This record gives sequence, structure tokens and C-alpha cells, in this order.
Amino acid sequence: MTVHRPAAELAVEIVNAWKSRTLDRDWVAALLTRELLPIRHRGGVGPEDVVHAHAVLEHFAQEVSPVFEVGDTRSAADALNTVLGSVDIRVTVSISDEFVPHLHFDGTSDGIADRLRVNCLVALATVLADSGGALRLGVCDSCGRAFVDFSRSARQRFCTRRCATRSHVRKHRNNAS
Repeated sequence: MTVHRPAAELAVEIVNAWKSRTLDRDWVAALLTRELLPIRHRGGVGPEDVVHAHAVLEHFAQEVSPVFEVGDTRSAADALNTVLGSVDIRVTVSISDEFVPHLHFDGTSDGIADRLRVNCLVALATVLADSGGALRLGVCDSCGRAFVDFSRSARQRFCTRRCATRSHVRKHRNNAS
């Protein structure tokens, strides 16, 4: 099974927003109005949807954050399995003129935030299951932000190249002085 990269990256974005305390209702409202989200049948988004989504996504970030922080694949799988055990997931195969057959994952609720949560959880589970034993979920050595490692070597230690460069420059300057 291939990883649904946009949903895995969205999970990281939600966790990082929560960790940096920017996961507020304005952040959630902006997220829900994005053109590209890893779910289907979005429909309109009203103020009550934003309030509900904020609560769901904040809870999601709290429950998933430890998956990135544990440091080994078995512990990450155990932490994620605990979360997955609390979710009812409905799987369907979707076929349309625009796309090849593909899977859709939905919760038992029709809310947009609940569907985002389920898709993010399945994406993270797929990252863990398809990693060949390597842990591809982690926390940046420099800034502490969560990341998903999509590199070929599965040895990523930083959330971005910019963060890695900053860390290496800092280390070089400390060694030079």
C-alpha cells in the first residue's frame, strides 16, 4: 500500500501547530477552507464546523504527538495502535472518471474534522507499516518539530534542510570558538 503523503504531512502540520500553540480556531478555519485537503465530499464550512473541528484536531494532536516522540518503531506502533483502537473506520474503494481506483477512509461521523483525523491516522499507520522496519516518524534534533521522513535512506534527523543547516552552522561555530 502506498502512503497517502498529503494526509501524513497534514498530520505533522496539525501536531506542529498544536505544539507551537498556534492551533486555534483561526488556524482551523484557514485549514478547512483550503482547496486541497486529503478527504472527499467537503461541502460548506460554518462557524459550528470550525468549533467542532478545533476540538477534534486539538485532541488528535494530543493523542498522536507521542507517536513522533517515542524513538523506535515498536513503541510508535504501540502508541498509534492505541489511538487506532478508539476509531471506527469505514473503508471504501472509489472509482471515478477522474481517478484510478483508490481507497477512501472515513469515520462513522460525517464531520470534516473527523474525516481528516481518520485519514491522517491511516496515513501515519501506512508510514509505519510500509517503512521496512525503519522509523520514519520523528522529532527534529534542532527545533523539536515533528516530521515524516520520506527520504530514501530513512535517516532524516531534521524537519527541513534549513533547520539542518542552522544546526550544523551552530555546531561549527561552537567548535570554532
